[in-house]
Amino acid sequence: MTKEYAEQLFLQEKPTLALLAIWSLQKTYASVITKEINSTFAHTTKILAKMEEHGLVQFTVEGRVKYVELTEHGYRVVDALKNLIMAIEGESPDQTEDATDNPDSHNMHYQEERRHTREHIDRLHKQMVSTYEDLFNQQSEPQVMKMKIGPFSRDIQLLLNSIEENEDLIDDEGLDKLNEIQTIFDQVMKQ
Repeated sequence: MTKEYAEQLFLQEKPTLALLAIWSLQKTYASVITKEINSTFAHTTKILAKMEEHGLVQFTVEGRVKYVELTEHGYRVVDALKNLIMAIEGESPDQTEDATDNPDSHNMHYQEERRHTREHIDRLHKQMVSTYEDLFNQQSEPQVMKMKIGPFSRDIQLLLNSIEENEDLIDDEGLDKLNEIQTIFDQVMKQ
């Protein structure tokens, strides 16, 4: 990646937000990133294509869904971006690394994971309920509903897996939202 390209890409808001959104969501797809960064789909796909050209992201196709996720190089760039953000905010990355030996730091890391899980649940809940309500109000055919709701299965499974590994990552309200998501998904897919 040339210096000029890196400056053009990461000194702009949308590409930086897109890369951080992919990191946050793990394996996702372009339309979700578009909503996360408040951009157009065309602009988002252009950003993702440039990132793929330079080895930051990779695409995989599963059925009809084209997923995007970070490569190892992409993870290194995200770490550098997070360090840049901390430096801008006046926090030294070295201070952060030393803090990992501190028990309070482990608690902060746990709280951060819990917050991230809750945000993921809230985001997925909002997207799925909104999609379902739109389809229901339009009296869409069951096949159309399955096609629109089906891609959420990956995100639901990722959440279930992370919560299964550590049940403390979710509170009661988050669990209720996750159950509602699962109920909607099951109801649509069994039509």
